Amino acid sequence: MPELGRILTAMVTPYTPEGDVDYAHARRLASALVRAGNDGIVVTGTTGEAPLLTDDEKVRLWAEIKEEIGDATVVAGAGTNDTRHSIHLTRLAEQAGADGILAVAPYYLRPPQEGIFQHFRAIAESTSLPVIVYNVPTRVGTNINLETLLRCAEIPNIVGDKEANGDLEQTAQLIELAPGFKVWSGNDNDTFPLLCMGAYGTVSVTGHIVAGQHRRMLKHVLAGEFSEAAAIHRRLVPLTNACFLNGSPSTIRYVLRQLGFEIGAPRLPVVEPPEEVGARVMEEVRKHSLDVPVGA
Repeated sequence: MPELGRILTAMVTPYTPEGDVDYAHARRLASALVRAGNDGIVVTGTTGEAPLLTDDEKVRLWAEIKEEIGDATVVAGAGTNDTRHSIHLTRLAEQAGADGILAVAPYYLRPPQEGIFQHFRAIAESTSLPVIVYNVPTRVGTNINLETLLRCAEIPNIVGDKEANGDLEQTAQLIELAPGFKVWSGNDNDTFPLLCMGAYGTVSVTGHIVAGQHRRMLKHVLAGEFSEAAAIHRRLVPLTNACFLNGSPSTIRYVLRQLGFEIGAPRLPVVEPPEEVGARVMEEVRKHSLDVPVGA
């Protein structure tokens, strides 16, 4: 399986003033994120407002961003709560040139663990691309338990887990029991402890603005320089908290717009933060050295 990269950012989707997808700005933003230190981009994940995009919009975003960033990876957010639709999107993503697939646990329906496993297995068997499963109970309503993740790890092209369940004990056991199965942190404030336990990398929201600092933290951990990595983590915690004050992707979209990125307003039901919340967010953001060129 091809490597998808350790430092990935789940990219927002830019829109025109009329609310259409702005493909030109999507290209520019993706390119800026790679220059800032990302190995690749997750395109049309939750941060990219996947539920609010049509299939045609997703396919064009995958194709155009892959064309733009070349050797950097595009991981396509192709998962839904409908297995057949997820397989359809996965095949379209492969045709569009994506390097990998991010497939979320089925939301709303909340199937039992066997249904979750069968969902992921069917998606993986429909493609030759590497697949990352996404465990995010706060959004889907169900945790993927350890046994199910270990079963997924036995499927050759399910290469890892984007882990956002906040259960460090479960993730420690996963890393211990499936050493070849990669774990990417899916909660920015969990990235440091997960890396220290042996996680592979991160799929980040704050990577829009501090990907270089994530990379330096990873480098220190890999070198056994845990004090230096911890210092970066401590500095980033208040920034991470600020970037979620109005939820995600609302807050990070607001930050990018304030920094000069022409990405437009979000699609409903996502709304921008109130003025007082936005002011608090930017007060924290301006305390930090950012890794993305302003207004790219």
